[in-house]
Amino acid sequence: MAGISGTSSGNKDPLELMLGRLRHRGPADEWLHQGKRISLGCRVLPSEAKHSGRTHSQAADTAAVIDGHLYCEGEPQLLEADLLIDLHSKFGPRFVERLDGDFAFALATEDDFILARDRIGMQPLFYGHEDVNLYFASEAKALVGLCAEVAELPPGHIYTQKQGLHPFNSLQYSVPEYDSPDEAARILAELLREAVGMRLKDGNVGGALLSGGLDSSVIACLAKEFQPDLKTFTVGTGMNSSEDIKRAREMAQYLGTEHHEYIYGETEIEQVLPQAIYYLESFDEDCVYGAVANYFAARLAAEHTNCVLCGEGADEFLGGYHELKEAKDKAEFLQLTEDLIGNAYHTGLQRLDRMMSAQSLEYRPPFLDGKVTAFCSRIPVAWKVYGREKVEKWILRKAFAGLLPDNVLDRVKQPFASGAGSAQLTQLIGQRAGKGSRYNRQTRSESGMPLKSEAETYYYQIFKEKFPEISFERLVTRWDPLTRRQ
Repeated sequence: MAGISGTSSGNKDPLELMLGRLRHRGPADEWLHQGKRISLGCRVLPSEAKHSGRTHSQAADTAAVIDGHLYCEGEPQLLEADLLIDLHSKFGPRFVERLDGDFAFALATEDDFILARDRIGMQPLFYGHEDVNLYFASEAKALVGLCAEVAELPPGHIYTQKQGLHPFNSLQYSVPEYDSPDEAARILAELLREAVGMRLKDGNVGGALLSGGLDSSVIACLAKEFQPDLKTFTVGTGMNSSEDIKRAREMAQYLGTEHHEYIYGETEIEQVLPQAIYYLESFDEDCVYGAVANYFAARLAAEHTNCVLCGEGADEFLGGYHELKEAKDKAEFLQLTEDLIGNAYHTGLQRLDRMMSAQSLEYRPPFLDGKVTAFCSRIPVAWKVYGREKVEKWILRKAFAGLLPDNVLDRVKQPFASGAGSAQLTQLIGQRAGKGSRYNRQTRSESGMPLKSEAETYYYQIFKEKFPEISFERLVTRWDPLTRRQ
């Protein structure tokens, strides 16, 4: 992973300004390329500093920078940025259709440039124009003051100077066949084990985020098979007020990991809330609640490692959200699922990416592996939310029966912010401060987005102090698909 940026301006100052604002995404090193048409820059994380071809590369008149990971079966394997240049030389712009992984990248030649983002949108990328010049960067904050109008490159899209913005055909994965829930569960477990092993292969991963819920416990359990000295990390407001602390401690003991905890309270949240909103680039209250807990989790993990695994993505692809239980029929379930997956880059993935990056911590979510998501998309709806009791993620529970304790397998899905205890305290802080906010009588943002509560008016005030141009707040969206459809 890395922080990437670039511009078509011949002036080097904007590039250095953007890279300075992205230093948290790569404090270990900085790389710049001054091209004839496009200048590229890259900030490098400590976990990536040993291999320059991972994040940036140059060959003759072509240069590339990438935030993310590419996976190739077989050996030898080129490093990510080197691979981009190699594939472009062989296949031209359509080489993006051959990429397997999570990525946002920029590639520049003498006569063209390419911006592209993977189909899920795990890694962010924003761009804007001022006069005739293009500016782009990993985070919107890098473009403040440079572009009045800023847009986010949509997942699964490519932008070129010659052809503009358009979607591309992502790599298609073959999906194993199955005849029963038992067989589907076995295949799912095998694919997840392979995904975890692939992400541990380079030796950079030192631990896993562990909430004690099903998803993070599955990942930690699989990682422990490959890495006996695995560390696990949990945050919360205490044993009596956050379920995650208790459950994660039990799971860590079960696995025998080196476990680390951080307990925070109202004072700590008040101190970090403005920073969390700035790094998050959103004022949506649901995202803010989770971002606070993620901020503390990333800070804790970064004290012990440069890279972690996490359980993000299981809820979207395996029916984890309770809102899906409100679907009237299969068609609506699929529609809501598609909405959740398509909007994840604005919500859960944005929260994860920005909070991990705020602490210069690399993260890897095996549930979002291409083969895993392709298989999950084929699993019948009835095996995701199962039976009259509407058991969420039933097929995942079945896949790891016997490998995880029953109290983990049976644990009901909790929103991360609730399990970590950050939701209630962050809401109280926002409500108290919102009463004195200059936006306290405002029911909508400047761009017309409804402000749902006094707390959200306070988060909006903090956001506007950091991102005054109206186009930045147009980038903010809601998490709940049912709310967005009203």
